Order: sequence, then C-alpha cells, then structure tokens
Amino acid sequence: MKSINRFTGMAGIALLLGACGGGDEAFNFPEATKYTFDVSNFSSNSAGLTSTYFPMTPGKSMIYEGDTDEGKERIEIYVSHETKTILGVESAIVVDRAYLNSKLVEETFDWYARDNNGDTWYMGEASHDYENGKIVTTKGSWEAGKDIANKGHIAKAGILIFDQPVVDSIYFQEYYENEATDSAQVIRLDANVKLSDGTSATALQTKEWNPLEPDGFEYKYYVAGTVLVLETDEDGEEPIRLISSADQKTPNIKASNFTNPTTIDNIYFPLIPGTKLTYEIDTDEGKELTVTEVLASTRNVMAINNVVVRDQVSLDGVIIDDTHDWFAQDNNGNVWYFGEEVDNYNYDDNGILINITHEGAWEAGVDGAQPGIFMMSNPRVGDSYRQEYYAGEAEDLAAVSERDVAITLSDGSQHQTLKIKEWDPLNPDTGFEYKYFALGIGMVREENETGDEQIDLIERVVP
Repeated sequence: MKSINRFTGMAGIALLLGACGGGDEAFNFPEATKYTFDVSNFSSNSAGLTSTYFPMTPGKSMIYEGDTDEGKERIEIYVSHETKTILGVESAIVVDRAYLNSKLVEETFDWYARDNNGDTWYMGEASHDYENGKIVTTKGSWEAGKDIANKGHIAKAGILIFDQPVVDSIYFQEYYENEATDSAQVIRLDANVKLSDGTSATALQTKEWNPLEPDGFEYKYYVAGTVLVLETDEDGEEPIRLISSADQKTPNIKASNFTNPTTIDNIYFPLIPGTKLTYEIDTDEGKELTVTEVLASTRNVMAINNVVVRDQVSLDGVIIDDTHDWFAQDNNGNVWYFGEEVDNYNYDDNGILINITHEGAWEAGVDGAQPGIFMMSNPRVGDSYRQEYYAGEAEDLAAVSERDVAITLSDGSQHQTLKIKEWDPLNPDTGFEYKYFALGIGMVREENETGDEQIDLIERVVP
C-alpha cells in the first residue's frame, strides 16, 4: 500500500499497524521466520481478538494523530461487527481510514484471526488509495491462500503479534512474494512510552520493516490491554499517537452534542412530523401492512428530546404490533435510536386476542441500556454499528453493505438507495435482513437475506 509520508504499508492496520520506511540509508535486515499456518489451531471464536497486545473487540474504535512533513495525519480505526472466512477460519474485519490534512488518502479492510495460543494472525487486506475522493489503486491488497495479483505466488498468513512475545523474535507478518513481505522484531517488553495525555506506561516495543523497500524501519509501542499507542520513525521522530478510543456499548452521550435533536434531516432518514409511510407484503399468513408515522409529539430520554415514530403492523387488517420508537439527531447529523415502547398482540387460533406483551421494549439510560446509531451522517461501505444496546434484550447490529443501489419497487418506481444489513446477534438462527434507504425519503424496501421476501413502500404522504 502507498505511503502518505514515511509509511509504505506494513502488515497490520493500514498505515499505523502497517508499513515502514523513511531515511536515505539502506538497511540490511535479518531474515524473518515464516510460521506455519494450520487451520486446526483455530477454534470457532477465532474472530474474537482478545490477545494481550491486540484486544480488538467488535464496536471498538481508535483515533490516532500526528504531525508530519506533509501535514496533519489522522487515522481512524473501527472494528467491524462482521467477519470474513479465510482459509476456513473466521476472521475479524478491521476498517482503517487514513486522512492527510482532512482528506481521505487510504481506506483498508484488514482481516485478523486469533489462534488457540492467543497469537494474532494477519490474514490479508483489501487496500484502496484515494486521490481527490476517488480510488486510484488497490495495490498492496492480498489474501492468505490466494494470488489476487496473479503473480504466480500464493499469499501466506503471518503473525501480526504474539500474545506472549519473546525478545529478539523475528517473524513475517505477511508473505506474498514480491508483493507483501513485511516483517517485525520484538525489541523490548518493558519500554517506557509517553501517552497522549502526558502519562507514561510500560509497553511492548517492536521494530518493523518492509524488505521490499529496505530504506528504513519504524518502532511501534503496544500497551497490554490497549493495542498500539505510539509509532515513530527509526529516529524516534514524527510520532503518531493514540489520542482516543471508544466502545459502541458505552457511547459518550452528552446533551450538548444534541443542539436541535428533533430536527432530523439526515438525507437517508429524514423524520418530518406528519409524514406517513405505508409498506406492504403478501405472506403465507396473509397481507401484511406496516404504517410508519412521524408524530408531532416528542419524548425526553437522557435529557435529550426525541422525535416519536409510530409503527403499526397489521395482518389482513388485524393489528399485531404497535411500536413507538424514539430518535434524535446529533450535531454531526447522525441519527440515534434511544428506545421503544412495544405492544405485541397475541391471538388464539380463532383470532381472539389473548394478551398484549411488551417484549423488546427498552429505554436508553434505564437499567444499563444505551442508545445506538440508526443512521450515520456519512455512511460508508464497511461501517458497522450498534443500533441499540440493552444487554441480553436488545442488541441489534447494522452494517453498510452498498451505496447507490438501483431498485425498482412493486409500484414500478425507481430509486438509488443505500443498502443496510441488519441482524440480531441474540437470535442468530433468524439470519439477517437488508433495508434500502432512498435520498430524502427513508426506507423504501426491506427484504430477507435471500431476497425472496420483500416489503415495499407503496404510499408516502408528506405534510
């Protein structure tokens, strides 16, 4: 992968957990060890990255910043809730976006798996270099077990980082002959490192280099339980530091970040009071109709006013669900989901109402429940997020699958849409579903994972 300053693309998280280079002197590096990848050394939870120096749980994000000769560098890292199977091993997906002077210059999807010893393996990457907002090259991409560049060589997985590193160990982090042969050496286990808040910590120090470009190396510092905290060039200069980290399970919600929370004008999810959307689908049980109405009333949750959206679902004219959802938009344009009241109507075989239950109801700030993102202000393919978090009760997840997807609804209308994948990890047997959101309208279609059941927007009434 290309560099934006001294970096040339080492194994690991794009530019930060990636590459090295810099300086004018050529370096002679020792030969690294190729560790043998064996699928039998991985269990069903291989995508759970819980290694000592690489705890990368889904929903975790990290921001790094540093000043370089070319300007301000910012690197944003997000651990996806989705996974990718490589060589039969379920691997975590980590999204890495690098910005130079606020412009996106690289976006990388890295794939990692943890073996039964706790060591983290680097399984490959899909790399995209950007100029003026457009992809200019995918050079540097590779996947273990494949020859994606048609070079006549099969790429091999490497060790990104050991769970229990040994000083002076030298190893390949990836091996795709003449394409990706990045290597690392364990220097110290007790290096003293200064953190962005001015405090100090004891860290694992590694030296990492690219044998294909032997003009320098870099040092990286990992604090146990924290991941990478600092990267410098071979002279200890141009530091890139971890400045913040977060977990979607515990978002930092402040009322000051919601100046006009009930003005929801997100381009993919506008909520204008008085708007009514009607959806229809023919099922084996009958005709199912969903009426979504943006109410004029509001609901205060966690000291933030929310727009109330009512969803009524009926089957052959008989109501089966009645839900009130609460949404608020932050100052960045993200729409947050703060909870819902749920009435589930249950009938006997003769159609007589038995009872009304409230399974699935939750409210942010109550009993540990936390709000989640329902629609991002600038959704990008690969983004994944929690839509809600009420442990063991409501943990729905979503991921951006595609943009600019053309669809034709059952009434013949055509739309360019954002395609979102949604699923409930508490009920894995139910699979997932896709939702399609059109600019200025909101959701226009919902379908199951096979696409053979679709509920389409059939009527839209706006005030």
